[in-house]
Amino acid sequence: MAPKAVIADAGYGSEENYTYLEQQQITAYVKYNTCHKERTKRWKADISRYKNWEYDEERDEYICAADQRLTFRYERYEKTETGYRVKKRYYRCDTCGTCPLRARCTKGLGNRQIGVSRELQRYKQITRERLSSEEGRELSVRRMWRLRACLGN
Repeated sequence: MAPKAVIADAGYGSEENYTYLEQQQITAYVKYNTCHKERTKRWKADISRYKNWEYDEERDEYICAADQRLTFRYERYEKTETGYRVKKRYYRCDTCGTCPLRARCTKGLGNRQIGVSRELQRYKQITRERLSSEEGRELSVRRMWRLRACLGN
């Protein structure tokens, strides 16, 4: 019998695992790799992270810290080491050359391009909501208590 919910560390927070758990109708309380960092002031102030940018859903464009738009260019599937297929959408800005924030935004020579898995972004949003819920906080505390008991701390 499958569990109704799973709680796990960030090492298990992949699109592949979230997809599997969702397909099995198992509620995932599984952190992703940047879960804790995203809450820090330093992370939120980093203009190079597209996750801090605005997304214009209607136009399917990202708006960077310099208020420039990264427009959709193409979509492709990439395979993970396990063979799972991730659909990524690629966006590019055409005006980075004269941008006063360029040095803080990118180290690349050309215009800024990002690759985004919209599905992974959706799972991360669900995860944020679940982990910050009353049940999510309770499960996390209980898990940490059991972990410490197992380690003898």
